[in-house]
Amino acid sequence: MPVSKPRLRRAALFAVPLLTLGLAACGGGGGSDDSIDMPIAFTVIGQADFTGYLSNRGSSVNALGFAQQFGGIATNGTMFYVADYSNHRILGWNSIPASSTTAPDFVIGQTDFTSGSSGTSATQLALPSSVSITDTHLVVADSGNNRVLIWNTLPTANTPPNVVLGQASFTTGDTGTSASALNTPVSAMIANNRLFVADQFNNRVLIWNTLPTVSGTAADVVLGQPAFGPDYVAIGAEEEGLNNPGSLWTDGLRLLVADSGNNRVMYWSSVPRTNGTAATYEIGQTDFSRTSAGVGQAALRTPYGVTSDGTSIYVADAYNNRVLKFDSFPIANGSSAVEVYGQNTYSANTPDDDDQDGTKDDNPSDRTLSLPTGVTVYNGVLYVSDTSNHRVLYFTD
Repeated sequence: MPVSKPRLRRAALFAVPLLTLGLAACGGGGGSDDSIDMPIAFTVIGQADFTGYLSNRGSSVNALGFAQQFGGIATNGTMFYVADYSNHRILGWNSIPASSTTAPDFVIGQTDFTSGSSGTSATQLALPSSVSITDTHLVVADSGNNRVLIWNTLPTANTPPNVVLGQASFTTGDTGTSASALNTPVSAMIANNRLFVADQFNNRVLIWNTLPTVSGTAADVVLGQPAFGPDYVAIGAEEEGLNNPGSLWTDGLRLLVADSGNNRVMYWSSVPRTNGTAATYEIGQTDFSRTSAGVGQAALRTPYGVTSDGTSIYVADAYNNRVLKFDSFPIANGSSAVEVYGQNTYSANTPDDDDQDGTKDDNPSDRTLSLPTGVTVYNGVLYVSDTSNHRVLYFTD
């Protein structure tokens, strides 16, 4: 299927704010401006070194480069997967890559490491936004095909998935608003035998109460909308609403959703079982009547990624060009961060500004970020998808 339409939709979410990233941010969030030691990444993949920033390392499609990877990486401590969005593929390693020269062992969605065309079949992808795994399952949000793919065993080659959701078969890619349809899903995760999907352009999150084993299975619960139906407008300034959700995290008991268009992260203290359930608290706003963007210790500007280690919460605050760490799950609205990656104060938000003078540098460094959109934390390591620099950075969390 053509991919120009999903690409334009994603650009619509990101392109306008990018024009003003170098300007001083305003509004939202207070907090300390005390200087912070900028965390230093200890490994980079996707680029030859920490100063590289070009798509595919400045070349054509290859095994070692990325092109606009979104979403967090997926790992179980051994297997390692990256959703390489604009190359329409998933790159896979049989062990965590130790350096920028560690080539992937296999590719999903393409026949080889130098191909990068999109497609709609059981062995092709179109703009895959995210990847997640359990001990036995791989889940891919295949955004351009408006579907979620599930493998029942972790693949080590370009093998077909077992289940497709959002479509009745592997050869269709239509959008829809019913309980069995999707419109640009960008994040999907299995926890406690349930499936959770951020269905971005339907402004909702879908929940399957039992992991689907049959293609085309309808979801059981919808969040962000009052019910399954034809009218899926973005809803702001409400505890029940969502506006272009970018990602989610869950342990099967609690749920976090990066509500990108409302400049907040929504938190449900227990996984909802009824449609339109209100969130318990939010991060990035002081109350549910506010949706303004800002920079500060308690403010967000288009947060796109969210993850947790079960205790702390990490947010990829895309347009503030940083990742924020919160040391616990919220017990009230407007939590303050305890650490920032990519900047040395909570008031700074310039991309790739290593010397922190408010001006973008010519090259990134081992401690700067430019439009981070994905975060994953595993075994004491924080992995950040630094999207505009076409790389993944490893930090000690």
